[in-house]
Amino acid sequence: MDLSLINKVFSGMGFSHLTFGNVIMWGIALILIILAIRKNYEPLLLVPIGFGILLANIPLTDLMKQ
Repeated sequence: MDLSLINKVFSGMGFSHLTFGNVIMWGIALILIILAIRKNYEPLLLVPIGFGILLANIPLTDLMKQ
């Protein structure tokens, strides 16, 4: 296998641009979603907030640029 092809695929996926802050925010989002679904703590509020956090912290989407 050609390593340059694997490098191109890996760099195009966005994992190379993943930061520690993204991972922390994904964890917070998952905690909010779990609280909403399993514990039934304000599900109409926490589920959209959790999914919004997940979507806003996907690398290379530029959702937070002005």
